[in-house]
Amino acid sequence: MNSEFLKKNFINIVVLTLLIIVLLQTCNKHDKVVDGPKIIRDTTWVIKDSTINSKPQIFKTEAYGIPIDRWNTEYLPDTNYDKLIKQYELLVRELLAKNISSDSIKIDSIGHVYIIDTVSKNMITGRSTHYNLKYPIITNTVIVPEKKKLQIYVGGGLQGQKDELINQINAGLLLKTKKDQIYGGYFGINPSGQFQFGIQTYWKIKLHK
Repeated sequence: MNSEFLKKNFINIVVLTLLIIVLLQTCNKHDKVVDGPKIIRDTTWVIKDSTINSKPQIFKTEAYGIPIDRWNTEYLPDTNYDKLIKQYELLVRELLAKNISSDSIKIDSIGHVYIIDTVSKNMITGRSTHYNLKYPIITNTVIVPEKKKLQIYVGGGLQGQKDELINQINAGLLLKTKKDQIYGGYFGINPSGQFQFGIQTYWKIKLHK
C-alpha cells in the first residue's frame, strides 16, 4: 500500500473505519451482561449411628377398676387350694417374666429409630434406643464480584520496518471504563526528531462459547 493509494482513498478508508467501529459498538449493546452475586451450594451428608440405654420412670399408676365378678375366669381365685396354688405360681411366673419387644419409627426420609423395651412386673425395666440417621447440611456461599473501576494504563512501544530495525519510539496512555471500553492516546518520535500523535478506541467483543 503506497502513499498515492492512501491519498486517493483516504476518505474511503476513514469512512470504512468509522463504520466498523460503530458496528462493533452496536453489536455489544445487544449483548449486555449484568454482573451479580454468584452462589455456590455445597451439600455435606451427616451420618449418625448410636445406641442409647435408659430406664423409663413411672409417673402415674392407675388401679384396676373392673369389679371382681367381671374378671376373666382365669384370673378368678380357684376354690380348690391345690389349684389356687398352681394358679398363683402361674401368675407369679407371668409377672416376673421378661417380655422383650422391639419397634421401629421412620423419621421422614433421613432414617429410622429402633426401640427395644424390656417389660417385667408390669413395668418397663429397660429400654434400648438405636438410631441410624443420614441428613444433609447445605451451605450456601455467596461470592460478590468485585465492582468494576476506572482503570488507567501507561506504557510505550517501538516501531520498525524491514530496512530499519527501530524507526520510532512511542509513549501512550490508555483509559479503561467500567463498561470495558478502552480509549487511548499516544505520541511518538522518529530518529529525524519528528513527532507523531494519535488517539485510539476499542470495544470488547464477547465471543459465545
